[in-house]
Amino acid sequence: MANIFLTSKCNLKCPYCFADEFVNKEFSEFSIENFKKVVEFIKTKSDERVGLIGGEPTLHPNFRDFIRILDEDENIQDVIIFTNGLEIDKYINDIKAEKFGVLINCNSPSNLGNIHFKKLEDNLKLLKKEFKDKIFLGINLYSDKTDYNYIFELLKLMNLHRLRFSTAIPNVSKENTKDILQSFKDIKPYVFQFFKDCIKNEIVPTNDCNSFPDCFYTVEDKKVLIQLNMISNKYNIKPDTISSCHTCSPVIDILPDLNAVRCFSMSKYMKAPISNFKNIENLNKYFFNKIDNFARVTYVSEDCDECKMRLLDKCGICYTYKIHKMQKIKEMLMQNI
Repeated sequence: MANIFLTSKCNLKCPYCFADEFVNKEFSEFSIENFKKVVEFIKTKSDERVGLIGGEPTLHPNFRDFIRILDEDENIQDVIIFTNGLEIDKYINDIKAEKFGVLINCNSPSNLGNIHFKKLEDNLKLLKKEFKDKIFLGINLYSDKTDYNYIFELLKLMNLHRLRFSTAIPNVSKENTKDILQSFKDIKPYVFQFFKDCIKNEIVPTNDCNSFPDCFYTVEDKKVLIQLNMISNKYNIKPDTISSCHTCSPVIDILPDLNAVRCFSMSKYMKAPISNFKNIENLNKYFFNKIDNFARVTYVSEDCDECKMRLLDKCGICYTYKIHKMQKIKEMLMQNI
């Protein structure tokens, strides 16, 4: 799968934005010509899925044209629109084809304000009426001071039992030297209380990314995860993303200038023009060799040195937190050549 970054324009300023390097900074957006080039680049026998992202993708003046191009292309079988949901009502008639799905990142009333939150609720009602089974809701858990109960009300409104979530904690940088493991430890009680409230509401929280490393789970924590698995079985929802014991793989984001990044969290680390590659598979292999091979053998703390899960290549720590150590490894290797 590859994501197409349609526009840097956004109508919100989310405090946890993962694309803050681009959003509402220097304006950039896809032309129709470049969009068609990227669609052709993405289409291979093994990869026929497209994500439309931003910014807020529905703010692009040619959004309806992009939807039509994807709708008419029989090789593109799955399209996910990543949106905050505030403008999606304008395009309900354009996304009725089976291949389209909508993932709505739902901000709280305190973030959106009452007027925008009411608009979000109204749009969810419209979407439920038209095609409920193609709508997914998401939430970012970025502060242990944030009230998340609003999401349960929205899920009830939609009669949904799956919720996509991500734990958003500060990225490691030269300016931010806080121990990343400590950041996870600080927010863990909040996240597990969220899990327990999901159980009460019969919601299966499926992890987008940035999960806890497996070594964090106590016996009591695993009991909570078992209860979540029971709910997932009841509603026939695949539960594997609840577990953090996994390795990442490249998720390509393609920018309006036709440069690609492995994912937004890596955007400051490495970009590559798609013109250098035959297809998306070659680009995936490039990022895997340039980033993943280093990331998998790099650990974020001395405590991780002999960790069994890391040695088994099953550490769930996001590669973003390893960037500066990866740079040092590359520099050392270059010096020894």
